[in-house]
Amino acid sequence: MNSLYECCVTHCRLKPQRHDFTYQVFMLGIDLDDLPSLARRIPWLGHNRFNFFSIDDRDHVALGEPGGIRPNLVRWLSDQGIACPPDARIQLLTFPRVFGYGFNPVSFYYIRSADGHPLIAVAEVVNTFREMKLYALDVIGGDGLWHRRVAKNFYVSPFSDPGMEFEFRIGLPESQWRVNIDVHDGSGRVMLTAMRGNQHSLTSGRLLWYACKYPALSLKIIGLIHWHALRLWLKRVPLVRKAARREAQLDVMRPHSSLNQHQP
Repeated sequence: MNSLYECCVTHCRLKPQRHDFTYQVFMLGIDLDDLPSLARRIPWLGHNRFNFFSIDDRDHVALGEPGGIRPNLVRWLSDQGIACPPDARIQLLTFPRVFGYGFNPVSFYYIRSADGHPLIAVAEVVNTFREMKLYALDVIGGDGLWHRRVAKNFYVSPFSDPGMEFEFRIGLPESQWRVNIDVHDGSGRVMLTAMRGNQHSLTSGRLLWYACKYPALSLKIIGLIHWHALRLWLKRVPLVRKAARREAQLDVMRPHSSLNQHQP
């Protein structure tokens, strides 16, 4: 269940101006119960401590309470009316911090029963304000993917109104892994995001190789976000001010001061 996924990520904006780009990344896929022992066994991986690559509990399920990723996720699911069996296995697919710096635009949780039956998937979306919002998916379609179309209610980008909708299609992390996240407005799809990954064993040697191949993973992700935001601005794609759409930003974790309703 513990693995690495080398991924190709594609973003394609369809309107009001077409804009697309593709890049390569890798993600860690880790059983949360195994995380402490993996961090002790693999020299280049840390858990809540500095290392070349690390996973920090503070980057995930930001409920403002201590306890770690698993109990906070279970608590959040309970708040949504979703029961998680005590013996369930939870796998996290995420971008690690690199030399202590990290930015995770999206992470995924896969909850399975003790015998491996898939129960729930959760997408954890983070914006550049470091705000966070979680979306639970508990329906698997005939194509073997979790499906859900839901109001974003989250400010992901200044070029995307938070009142639009996400359409998630999320696959199981197996030998090959796929995710599609489309953004819809009232007239159809606005933006398409696709992730395609191939599974590799999580070993000290491969992680060291990825340290050479992706030495600035976190900086690459945040840098691409800002570079392509500049290009959209130069294309005169309309901007949506965050403070102007407070009412469409709901159930946000780590809310930014722009969501303070008493601000002018």
